[in-house]
Amino acid sequence: MLGISPLSPSLVEGFALTRLQVAFIVPSIYLGGLLFSMPAGRLADRLGVRPTLLGGLAVGAAGLLAGALAPGFPAFLAFLFVAGTGWSVVNPALGKAIMDLFPAGERGMAMGIKQMGLTLGGVVSALVLPPVAVALGWRAAIVTCGLVVALPVVLSWRLLGTLDAAAVAAPPAPGTAARSRPAWTRRPPVVVFFASGLVFGMVQAAVLSYLPLYTIQALGFDTIGAGLLVASSQAGGAVSRLVLGAASDRWLAAQRSAWLAATGAVGAGVFLLYACWSVSTPLAAGALAFAAGIGAYGWVGIFFVISAEIGGPREAGLLSGVAFASIVAGLLIGPSVFGLLLEGFDSYTVPWVAFASLSAMVTATMLGAGPAIDRQRQ
Repeated sequence: MLGISPLSPSLVEGFALTRLQVAFIVPSIYLGGLLFSMPAGRLADRLGVRPTLLGGLAVGAAGLLAGALAPGFPAFLAFLFVAGTGWSVVNPALGKAIMDLFPAGERGMAMGIKQMGLTLGGVVSALVLPPVAVALGWRAAIVTCGLVVALPVVLSWRLLGTLDAAAVAAPPAPGTAARSRPAWTRRPPVVVFFASGLVFGMVQAAVLSYLPLYTIQALGFDTIGAGLLVASSQAGGAVSRLVLGAASDRWLAAQRSAWLAATGAVGAGVFLLYACWSVSTPLAAGALAFAAGIGAYGWVGIFFVISAEIGGPREAGLLSGVAFASIVAGLLIGPSVFGLLLEGFDSYTVPWVAFASLSAMVTATMLGAGPAIDRQRQ
């Protein structure tokens, strides 16, 4: 799914899109996540991880392959919505799997590995898909995405049997479905935590949507160069998710929210640099993109660990789904806000300053409300 972002310059050319229309590409994927992530979490709690996860990936692959045949931009967005519906299953299902399989002192590392896999996929897609699109067209690049998503469905059914076996030890409690939503909505620290996920999601989606165009239009790179900088940002996200996950297990394990504050601070600093400094030197631009990946993507693993631990063994899937829904709400809003600011001021300075402010706001929130949030996990 992260392969769509580095393809945005090719999609702009293929569909003759305006800069504002670009804002609809990534959110169309995540709209399905907003609508289906909580039901997906409940499915994972009740049916088990294996059928939920692989069924979701099958739907995602079908949506991508259909999108490669789309006759126009509206149809393409509709098929991305279908693909996003399938992808919405992944985070809740694997959040439950990690709660079932790992003790508290290993969950940060486990979630970091899982989230690093996502961003490593983003690195590979940013390196591979733009050249495929240049050589064979954007449709061939989307087909490549769909085939890769389909592979686990074909190859992993037997290998994932242990996930459902682990879940037998913690069946859903009677009456959980009737109580779970009112329970977490009556806990203000948890509501604040999910609200921070919305802001984090805004930042992530804005970087996903506009970093490729920013590198071309403001920094002067070509399409391949933009793909390399996107790959650098994804690498920053991959490394930081693993490192921060391991660090949150070893240090401040009872205060994981402090690590969310740290990633917000990194994002605020990098986006301010983007606002006031046009970095055209490849090495410096790559290093700054790597740091942008830390601020935009590095927080995700810790965020899902906290949500799964709040849910506990019986509701880890559901609360992971709620966390994903809160992030997706931000993913839907963020690109439109960035795009409107870009169109309104005809400059990247104002949107980068605005998103630096959002990152700083999350840092302040986590420092202030973090102790109360962390107590909800005890």
